[in-house]
Amino acid sequence: MTPDDFPYPDTNYQEDNRGQFHFSTRAGWMNDVNAPLYYRGVYHLYYQHNPFSLVWDTMHWGHATSPDLVHWTQRPIALDPHVHPGDLWSGGGVVDTANSSGLKGGDDDPIIVYSGTNGVTVFYSLDGGATFTTYADGKKVVTPGGTSRDPKVFWDPVSKQWGMVVWSDEGGNGVDFSTSANLLDWTFASRYRADWLFECPNLIRMPIDGGYRWLLHSGSGEYQVGDWDGTAFRTDWTGPQKINQTATHAGSGYYAALNFENLPNDRVVSMAWQGENKGSIWTGNASFPVDLALQHTADGLRVFSTPIPELATLRESTQSWENLTVEDGVQQIPAGSTYELEATIDVSRATRFTLKVGREVTYQDQRLDGAELLPVNGKIKLHLLVDRDQLDVFGNEGAVYQSYNVPPAELELVAEGRAVVEQLTIHQLKSIWR
Repeated sequence: MTPDDFPYPDTNYQEDNRGQFHFSTRAGWMNDVNAPLYYRGVYHLYYQHNPFSLVWDTMHWGHATSPDLVHWTQRPIALDPHVHPGDLWSGGGVVDTANSSGLKGGDDDPIIVYSGTNGVTVFYSLDGGATFTTYADGKKVVTPGGTSRDPKVFWDPVSKQWGMVVWSDEGGNGVDFSTSANLLDWTFASRYRADWLFECPNLIRMPIDGGYRWLLHSGSGEYQVGDWDGTAFRTDWTGPQKINQTATHAGSGYYAALNFENLPNDRVVSMAWQGENKGSIWTGNASFPVDLALQHTADGLRVFSTPIPELATLRESTQSWENLTVEDGVQQIPAGSTYELEATIDVSRATRFTLKVGREVTYQDQRLDGAELLPVNGKIKLHLLVDRDQLDVFGNEGAVYQSYNVPPAELELVAEGRAVVEQLTIHQLKSIWR
């Protein structure tokens, strides 16, 4: 196979295990989400990709587009090592709507992406993100000390300059920050070191209380909230929290999330890599997009994650139940293998409550599969997305967020003690591929 063999082989996306509303590459290997962005009504998703194999090797940047963050169409390879120099590993991208770079050469705004190991290389598109040209013959525009990779660029409207965050292991895990007026010439600004801060860093400006705070997170989804003063990130937090409360690591059910750049109205939408799913012609998928928001809790500011409301466009039939009592027993519910579940459960008289959906999603001792989830008036809310081998779990409207790759199974409600499912709604979901 050569680059000229693209587009990809035909598929109806109905292979065993393949998600019906989680994006997966048409064929080949997929890992980290790269440079998600929004441009003139189209969402662009780039990703780490090996089109020649079902295992990691010789990274390309795959590309898909969507009009609504739900329905995706595979596009030709965006960055190809036969054409674009360097290690085309993870990175971010921006839409240069003000032509800060001076690269604009037609109707489209420049779309500029950043990649590379042990030094950052720039690529730019003048056709709306379909094809990319290497800037300055691939010269490194930023080179941190030690081993480095995964550049991510962001805009700071206060200092009116661009910022870049890059992971490196110089002196231990941490990130280098650089700043630029034109997206091409960069000046070192500061370093932030933390043991937890490993790979795929991201700095996001988040609205809260009529103002903004800054969220710094790593590939594992560990994060701190603080402030960006134009050159440095500062926080008084002593340790990180987690966006996704699972065992997050490369190849797990959640890793390497990035937010879509250039979204209107301060919206923050994030997607991650789910690495445990595979089938006959593909490996890996993306998590279903979530809206991220900062909220006040008794423990301070925390990130809440909720599935994007555009999911509702896939609902094709709905069943609801009220006041189902499960007492020291099991209640089976017909559900299928591709659905959305919403439930409010009174757990005040239950010592343990479980939803069996291919894995056991268990609430016990005020914890949902190990993550704290405090009841409100004795009740909890659960929101599950079940998509064949993909499972996303949300508790209390985003206070808990967990993602897995698991085999599907019949839905069962199991209680020790007495649990009252006050409301249970199941929406059957259409395939995004049909």
